[in-house]
Amino acid sequence: MHGRKRVKPSAEVEKLRKEKEVTKIKEYRNLVESYFQKKDKKEFDNDALALTTKILSQNPDFYSIWNFRRLILLNGLLKECSEEDKQQTLSTELVFLQELFQLNPKSYWIFNHRRWCLETMQNPDWDKELQLVGKFLELDARNFHAWDYRRYVTSKLSCTTETSLTQIEFDFTTTKINQNFSNYSAWHQRSKLLPLLIKEKNLDEQEKKKLIDKEFELVKAAFYTDPDDQSAWLYHWWLVAQGSIISTSQMNEESKESSNSLNQNLSINTSERIELLQREINVVRELLELEPDSKYCLQTLANLLSELKSNVKEDSKKIDDEIVTICDRLIKIDKFRTKRYEDLRSKKFKIERKIGILEIDIKINWPHLSENNDK
Repeated sequence: MHGRKRVKPSAEVEKLRKEKEVTKIKEYRNLVESYFQKKDKKEFDNDALALTTKILSQNPDFYSIWNFRRLILLNGLLKECSEEDKQQTLSTELVFLQELFQLNPKSYWIFNHRRWCLETMQNPDWDKELQLVGKFLELDARNFHAWDYRRYVTSKLSCTTETSLTQIEFDFTTTKINQNFSNYSAWHQRSKLLPLLIKEKNLDEQEKKKLIDKEFELVKAAFYTDPDDQSAWLYHWWLVAQGSIISTSQMNEESKESSNSLNQNLSINTSERIELLQREINVVRELLELEPDSKYCLQTLANLLSELKSNVKEDSKKIDDEIVTICDRLIKIDKFRTKRYEDLRSKKFKIERKIGILEIDIKINWPHLSENNDK
């Protein structure tokens, strides 16, 4: 307990612990050896299934065992049975997986096997799966495995109903973000849903702008609450990268062809973009007055200034000077990336617009942006 000095176990207790550990390791190795024997002999019987259950109950990340287990099911219990029996067998398998989630709720292999079971079943209960993954995220709202599984489940649900789940899922991310701003997975999910929401609702220009402005307000509240948390800054960078809101009818044919599905809903208009950049620059400057050593705040300001420079002709020298000053400041406070900032400064910011001053590709590779992604 807290406040109590830790007592070193006696030699006898330590000896008993090690003996118990050695016994468990020996038993586990014997189980694995039996697995290899059955695999080589292609024994897909109930004993083999029970063997995989024992091994996976100790080590749910042994992916070869999962492969063997599926072979056992396909060549044994599921091979010549009725659809009703097949449904029952796979339902039992799902119960087993729920037990294993208690050992490791972030196991790729458990989630992978669960998907296989559901896709093999004739009548999977996707509503029940959505409830289950909701419980996972109640226990750990930043479990990115659960978020990915939720996207999978909703994609399956959307095929079975005419009702769109986009607004429901968007509201779900709002709830999770308001519970804890430091939720990279929720922000990431939101970036996937926002373009879909705009498209599905067929919003006019005023409605689009209102929605995006609300997003900027939400993310502003997040990084004002904790300017040292990267999650909200990533979403802010993503929002800024999408530009101002105009209708696709205002885009010329060339830009229509080159734009992706997201930018068809969040497109660029130079005058509106300059207004957006100047507004966000002011927001970040205000925060810098309160948090002068926030590296994400400084990085964002440099990014915004670099983008502004590419859209305006005047004050180019002044903007360059400020970016150099920011890089100098970052070199002092962010020692681990000193060479990075020196390199950026030496290149005089000849960087692609879509990548920005920090060489971060906001649009394409969210998982690779974060220094501290959800684990």
